[in-house]
Amino acid sequence: MVLFESHFKRNYIHIRDVSRVFQHALNNYDTMKGEIYNGGLSDANVSKKELCEHIQKQLPEFIFVEERVGKDPDQRNDIVSNEKIEATGFEPEFSLDRGIGELIKGYTVIHNTRYGNVWTVLNGCIVV
Repeated sequence: MVLFESHFKRNYIHIRDVSRVFQHALNNYDTMKGEIYNGGLSDANVSKKELCEHIQKQLPEFIFVEERVGKDPDQRNDIVSNEKIEATGFEPEFSLDRGIGELIKGYTVIHNTRYGNVWTVLNGCIVV
C-alpha cells in the first residue's frame, strides 16, 4: 500500500453502526429533528498511517509505504467530534479493530472462492 499524505486524519465507523445511528435518529426524531450530527467512533479519529498500523497488527504481512511524492486526491484532513450524537444516548458497538478484523475475515473467505476479485472492493473500504 502506498500512502500519500499519510498524516491526513479521518473518522471511521462500522457500517452496522451507521445503520444503528439512523435507527437511533428515527427513534428519537422529536428531540433530534432539525439538527446536524456527526456519527463516528470518537476513538477512531486516526491518520491514514495509523489506520495502516491497526491493519498491520492483525495482518502482519500487510505492508505500507509512505510516499512523499504525489498528492492524495481526497484532501480531507478532519478530526470529527461525535459528542453531540453521543449526548443523545447513541453509542457505537463496533470498534475500528473489530471492523478491520471482519474485513480481513471476509477477504479470506472470498479470496478462496470464485468471487476472489471482490477483494478490490473490500480493499478500498479498508484503506479509505
